[in-house]
Amino acid sequence: MSLNRRQKELLRSFQCDAIRSIEEQFAQILTERSDVRVFFVNEDKCFTDGKNITIDPALRELFTDKKALRRAEKHLSMDDSISSDLWLALHFHTRALNIHESLHILYSAIPQPWVHDERVSSDICRIVLAYIHNVIEDAFIEAAGCSLYDNLEHYLLWNRIALFYTASEAPSTLEQRFGQAGIMADVANADRSLCENEEQNSEQVYDENTIKFAKLLTYLNYMGFLILYPFIIPNKPASVIAEYVEKTKELWRESAICGNSAKRSDYVLQIFDIIEPLIPNDDMILPSALQERFDNMKAQYAPDDFFSEHSSKGKEVIVTRRLFTDLNGEPISSDSVKKKLADAIQVSKEEKEKFKQGQPDKASTATYRAGNFDCSNMHQGVILNVTKPGINLNLRRAYQNKVAKFQLTINAHAANIAKYLKMNIETREEKKLFGSGISSKHLGDFKKRQWYRKAIEEGIPDIGFLFMIDGSGSMDGERMESVISAMVIIHEVFHKNNIQHSIVEHRAIYNKPFLVHNILVDFHYKNNEKFNILSLEADEGTREGFSLYWAEKHLRNNCSCERKIIVMISDGAPAHIFRGGVEYIPPVSIKDTAEAAKMIIRRGTPIIAVALDTPEDDDFDDDEDSDATYQQLKMIYPDVVSCKDVGKIAVQLLHLITKLFQGRFK
Repeated sequence: MSLNRRQKELLRSFQCDAIRSIEEQFAQILTERSDVRVFFVNEDKCFTDGKNITIDPALRELFTDKKALRRAEKHLSMDDSISSDLWLALHFHTRALNIHESLHILYSAIPQPWVHDERVSSDICRIVLAYIHNVIEDAFIEAAGCSLYDNLEHYLLWNRIALFYTASEAPSTLEQRFGQAGIMADVANADRSLCENEEQNSEQVYDENTIKFAKLLTYLNYMGFLILYPFIIPNKPASVIAEYVEKTKELWRESAICGNSAKRSDYVLQIFDIIEPLIPNDDMILPSALQERFDNMKAQYAPDDFFSEHSSKGKEVIVTRRLFTDLNGEPISSDSVKKKLADAIQVSKEEKEKFKQGQPDKASTATYRAGNFDCSNMHQGVILNVTKPGINLNLRRAYQNKVAKFQLTINAHAANIAKYLKMNIETREEKKLFGSGISSKHLGDFKKRQWYRKAIEEGIPDIGFLFMIDGSGSMDGERMESVISAMVIIHEVFHKNNIQHSIVEHRAIYNKPFLVHNILVDFHYKNNEKFNILSLEADEGTREGFSLYWAEKHLRNNCSCERKIIVMISDGAPAHIFRGGVEYIPPVSIKDTAEAAKMIIRRGTPIIAVALDTPEDDDFDDDEDSDATYQQLKMIYPDVVSCKDVGKIAVQLLHLITKLFQGRFK
């Protein structure tokens, strides 16, 4: 997500348990089911499995897209109440998404009836069927919501119009099935040229399946807009798909107002049969750049994704209108909608004020200065704010999804580390028996004195870890996503083996003399603290010459293990600048951090650095820049592990930790 700091803070505060509970209660009332649950995630998707509703309030980053929001307001002849207030935009978007998914629980069949049909014979067929079904179901539940309820139309109408105008680069429903595979870049933009070339007998020769694929995209895209956005008058369909549009458009329209889920599924299959000549063979050959992403898409839309343990046939209803038009296709006046939106805006503003007044601050903060540590003089005037964030229960669902995704990895490494944990450890037994020495002060009193003896038994090494995560802006994107996944895996593995650990995000704020440390998981953590791992962010810079001294003190004061280790995960040398202070950039920052690391290691706390190298081209292993991060960190820390594949951070860290337990890494 490309949200700025203010937007991220607003989103984080909005996704509190209080608002989640309000949306959950709303969903339970609408669905008339007390077992329905609502969860907030930040994964740019919304869905339901028939019982649980998962919502991303920042879907497509719509709440930040003022241009799209303002266009939607003008479309409905409204003032700028929503576009000028991020909180209201979030609230309206979230409520509309909640209504949408609740209506699916009520009226959509789960699992989808067509998934058992013999036509689902290949990945491409399954994806096409899923797209046709989803467009029809979305249009139907919006029509049902307007037909059966008096207070839902304005939310559904607003959201559909706003999503149409959004300038977000997030893919549409169609693009989620094809564009994310990379096909959109090469084919969707070329569909018209491919079709024209076929008509004009161009000298350029295209593979038959590629031409089919372009026609298929053109057709599905056209029909999707025709059904979901009827307020936009479409151009005539391209001649190469006109035949299929003419044969199927009435089926699409009739299915969108059909109140029986089984019949809607039949419509899906009828449409599929008509457009089957457009569907490429399952063994279609795509350019190499696209094939890998297409394979990922096939995995993303695996057969298991279309099934749910919460099955439902969907209620049968009579639809009396569509979202934008009546049953005859005539536009419906939006005057009543404007009045309902104005009333809803006023209610939302009142709820916003109540929320701001009653929102508790569960986070704890401590402040430190350079004088509290052995920092060099260049850190004078710098203030460190250490925050232990409140537990964000809205991240529960997203965390559970990550654990489920990496469950095999977690189980495998938990077992491996457990094996190395079981090693021979020297222990001391004290009893009132004869042994190898006397520990009691009462040497002359044979009744009170205690003997001790040394014994060797199988046990767990007394070792604790402090993971310091580089939270600078250069970590944004794939690096930070991989680190988040790695920390989830490591926390679960360590939790299973009772290994003490803490996970801390550190950064320095540019142009200000401030450092921020967020203790996401502390040594003596509550179980739900783990959800905060998903709140790791990348922004600003770092000042590790200061942060390391705090890490040493935090480890010494809070970790009860005999052996303590700091693990620094970073993608480069520290950098931080503010007016009136020394420019903390290489080579100055490297030398200062190296001196701090040297002193801490000398005092008995080992430091291991993990260098996140991501060379632009893995084919050139001898590129002098390919291990730039490793070389920078090697000038600071004596023990550095290079990680050139950020997707394997968790595996490399766990292998490193295993070596530590085996005594092979010192």
